[in-house]
Amino acid sequence: MNPIRQFTISKVTFKLVVTSLAIGFIITSRCLFAGQATSEEMLSRIMDLHKELVTNEVFLAQAKMLGTYLEAAQPLEETKKVEIYSKVLDILTNIKASGTQVSVKPPKDKGQSEQNAFEEEQKGKNVFVPGAALLEIFKADSIETIPKLPVIRTYWERDLAYSGGFLLPDRFSEIGKETRYVARFSFYYEAKEPGDYGFTIVHNEQGNAAKLTVGGVDIVKVNRDSSGQGVCNLKKGFHRLEFWLVSAVVDHQYRAERDRPRKDRSRVETVFEGSYSAASFEIKVLTPDALDAVPLTKDMMLLKKE
Repeated sequence: MNPIRQFTISKVTFKLVVTSLAIGFIITSRCLFAGQATSEEMLSRIMDLHKELVTNEVFLAQAKMLGTYLEAAQPLEETKKVEIYSKVLDILTNIKASGTQVSVKPPKDKGQSEQNAFEEEQKGKNVFVPGAALLEIFKADSIETIPKLPVIRTYWERDLAYSGGFLLPDRFSEIGKETRYVARFSFYYEAKEPGDYGFTIVHNEQGNAAKLTVGGVDIVKVNRDSSGQGVCNLKKGFHRLEFWLVSAVVDHQYRAERDRPRKDRSRVETVFEGSYSAASFEIKVLTPDALDAVPLTKDMMLLKKE
């Protein structure tokens, strides 16, 4: 193959950048080897420099232009050809002297790329531990009036469902009898595919006002007499959820019978009355590809390791 054509084709994809070296090529009449070497000898020297400069930034920016000049000089007479070749040599010599190189990295193996992507994905997942939510309990009558610090801060290591009295029976004394409270469950949820997710809050006759937020945005709210659902569009990945619950004060009474000392007297019925703070709720989630909503279990609730 013609060496000039090879020079041009090998660099045809690089952008033409006119630098001071190119301007010098046009305005200067200096000829390094004129009268001392033939055009063939100059061309041989040009090709040698070309091999040396294949990773040089300045050369790569001007390769197409220089190739065009060399190809245009090919049919000219020897004197003109020598003049053009000598100027190209002058440019290449100056580029070589500048020493600017391009960092050339070998292409990554496809298998290695896939492995790296898998490792990056696992790094994100390893940040989270399933099985619990952070539970904070505040002395307050509503979500809007909670104080800065909770009375109780612990872990909720159960499914996000409950029905009964105080959420933590063994710590009831820290809140006090008949005291209203607000509970906040905080955790991360992994959306395994992008799409619309439906979250439902359900409760029975012991109705609690409640709400669920995703990323700080209210998705569903319910009052003491209703259940409800909210829908949000989630990207694939991890999202912070907060479930807020306002306790309900439930009045109750039960009866006990006892005998008087004397058997001939009728039995007397005694009524005990009182009230307590109750909680009743269940959270369900409907994923984009599911047929129906399912309870939000503890293995779906994630906490950061730190």
